[in-house]
Amino acid sequence: MSGTMAVIVTGASSGIGLGIALKYLSEGHDVLLVGRSLERLKGAIPTGFEGTGRSLFLAKDVSTYEGCKELIKEGVELLGGRLDAVINNAGAGKFNLKLADITPEDWAWHMAANVNSVMYLTQRAIPYLEASKGSIVNISSIAAKRAVPGAPAYSVSKAAVDSLTQNSALELAPRGIRVNAINPATVVTNFFTSAGMSQAQAEAYMDKSAKTHPIGRVGLPADIAELCYFLTDSGKAGWITGQTIVADGGRILSMPTLLGQQSE
Repeated sequence: MSGTMAVIVTGASSGIGLGIALKYLSEGHDVLLVGRSLERLKGAIPTGFEGTGRSLFLAKDVSTYEGCKELIKEGVELLGGRLDAVINNAGAGKFNLKLADITPEDWAWHMAANVNSVMYLTQRAIPYLEASKGSIVNISSIAAKRAVPGAPAYSVSKAAVDSLTQNSALELAPRGIRVNAINPATVVTNFFTSAGMSQAQAEAYMDKSAKTHPIGRVGLPADIAELCYFLTDSGKAGWITGQTIVADGGRILSMPTLLGQQSE
């Protein structure tokens, strides 16, 4: 990697997205942090953070085509007409939603949040990433690799992200664009409470997960951020594309999942 990169990170107001944004900022790159609330985005950078990169903020709903279209147009302008990497991190899910209970609205919501956002942002970013020979990293989930009790809609949507990653990588390789995905297991974020767990359930789940991840702990946003940063470094990862990389502390090796037992 040489020079300053211009990077878009969606879902950047907290959790993995914020961790990724902070990594690029700490390395001196220009980062556009994207979320639904401009106030939350601007307040997300920790007090005392000493990253030398330029942080920019844009509020958009990337679950819609128009939101993605506006994001790429306005975002590239804010970044000075350049775009080197797109990190599709925005996503959402609901647990305790069994197959028989999924409504058309539930299904559409999962696909819009987790799949449409990746599809539309990838489409709109192509000409800019082709010019820079840039790359895309999609934040998927370990749920794409195995069934998760109580979360079939979420699992299917993330499996679609993996497939979209591979199809995009194949089609865009001749244009010099690399596309990869990261599949995290349990990471310390507010995802579980937003997905329907109470705070107490989420804390209990984290405690149990520390024991079920063979490495002995759950993940941190920084764990995912380091891998993401590597994947967008064309000097180090320039021959890597179309991969869905599990970053899970060995969790996929251990059974069964705890999500089906979250009420215990």
